[in-house]
Amino acid sequence: MVNVQPFSTKRYSHKIQALPFKLPREEVNRIVNDFPPIEQPFFYSVFNTLKSRLLNKPDIKVECVTSLKVRKAYIPLWYYDIAISANITPSIKFKNKYLKTMAATIMGPPRQILGVGLNCFWPGHTWDPICYLNCSQLESYYFDSLVPFTPKLYENSDIEVIPFTVNPFKDLSDRVPKALENLQVNSSVCFQGTYKINSAQVLFHAAYPIYWPVYVVEYIGSGKKEGDLPTTIVLGADNAGPLRTFKWDPKWSGVYQWKHNNAWTQFGVTEPEWRYKGFLKRNVSILEQLSRRYLVQVVGNFQTKQVNWEDNRILSYTGYRKQNKKYLIKLFEVWIKRGILSRMETMFDNQTILVHGEASDSPGGKRSVSVSEHRKEIRSKIGNDLEELKQREPAWYKKYKNKSPSYHK
Repeated sequence: MVNVQPFSTKRYSHKIQALPFKLPREEVNRIVNDFPPIEQPFFYSVFNTLKSRLLNKPDIKVECVTSLKVRKAYIPLWYYDIAISANITPSIKFKNKYLKTMAATIMGPPRQILGVGLNCFWPGHTWDPICYLNCSQLESYYFDSLVPFTPKLYENSDIEVIPFTVNPFKDLSDRVPKALENLQVNSSVCFQGTYKINSAQVLFHAAYPIYWPVYVVEYIGSGKKEGDLPTTIVLGADNAGPLRTFKWDPKWSGVYQWKHNNAWTQFGVTEPEWRYKGFLKRNVSILEQLSRRYLVQVVGNFQTKQVNWEDNRILSYTGYRKQNKKYLIKLFEVWIKRGILSRMETMFDNQTILVHGEASDSPGGKRSVSVSEHRKEIRSKIGNDLEELKQREPAWYKKYKNKSPSYHK
């Protein structure tokens, strides 16, 4: 095995971070031999564990590993934060006037929406099938251990460093407007209702390059028949405690070939309805419809072009992630309030509505106000939020917008 870290990224090593190897190589053999959940269904592994504790006997081993091959590597991956705006136009197929009016009330008028993805994952390479393995759960546990990716992490060792060859901006933000233009999605709470999406724009996109230490293990167990493929698993090596283990299933393709794979989309949207499945069993939420489309049409269609490391949107995770997150959370809050105003466009000014309010004496913290009064309250809050949003805007983001005339503002 050789180190293949390209010279071209060394100049930008201050942007790249890594999780150090913490799982010793000698532990891999024991883990593969003694870890039943790798080969057993979950209920069998739980049963054997309970049985061993009740009878005070070791767990039942179902397989003795032979022909063990271990590859020690640093896998490149991207975490990213993104905000996408779009226009949506409701469409209702009901011919009955009463039903059509009810549906229009539920779906609202044409308006703008915002989708925000925080700590999303994208592979940094095209090493098949590893590129379909989603590592989106790393941040929750171990990103406090991130260190600068320096040669001392891999030099004079048998660690192979897979180079970054995938550009998340080419794969994602550059393709969003065309992919969403004129796309129709079915309403999950209004039967016979659809939304058309237009004029999608990427308002914010930051990507954080990270190297994840792994052991790629290939072995043959005693239960294998002649001609069967070896078992392949990926062990996260960034922690010596609880393990993240992923097993490859060659019978499947794409993201489905990895057992215990994580979700590829983690988006919030300013439209509450888009998160709900509705009342019918056959209903699928709008976010789920978009997620399925994303898995089929986007994941795997990697643009294997050289990464432009001078791009200001490529940032170190520990240096910039917290300020970017604070900015996007406030941006999301502003757009939620804007969405409420849009929903109220079809209401009469003197109409009375029930809203949540701090000054309410009624049970549940609700109060009755006129539509015109509530509009004024929301506009006032938006004004205050916009001032705070301006203060939270990251300096690198301001600089990037000034350097990019075509950037959507």
